[in-house]
Amino acid sequence: MMRISKQIRKSAIQLDMKATGKQEALSEMVDLLCGAYKLKEKDTILDAIREREKKQSTGIGVGLAVPHAKTPAVGKLFVAFGLSREGIDFESIDGEKANLFFMLVSPRDVSGPHIKALAGISRLIKHEEVRNSLLECGSVKGFMELIAKAEEKFL
Repeated sequence: MMRISKQIRKSAIQLDMKATGKQEALSEMVDLLCGAYKLKEKDTILDAIREREKKQSTGIGVGLAVPHAKTPAVGKLFVAFGLSREGIDFESIDGEKANLFFMLVSPRDVSGPHIKALAGISRLIKHEEVRNSLLECGSVKGFMELIAKAEEKFL
């Protein structure tokens, strides 16, 4: 099982998102991802994320959104996390605002890591204790510890 705690850089974690709308949130998350991993093709990545989002919202409910895309702009899987304490209307399946954002970007021709990461995030977030702990998370160090513990317990 893929561990998000091993995939994500501390600099790719934003515990106080500024965005108030969906498009702003996507843009903020792509900025975070590209900044953290020194990815050059920000516009290409944002376009890919927005295209994927047009097909179907990645707001999967219970306060979680997992905007993701495959693009030739990257050579491997990259992950970022954002927390919006206010919540953002993300056209989620359950109509609730999204607070927890995991963004995944992977190369077009590699499916394994992408699918495993999506599955792992879904598996963790379905546990209310994990969601609540993430919502209350006050530091990047706290986030890393929390995710690692949750992965030990649930994956």
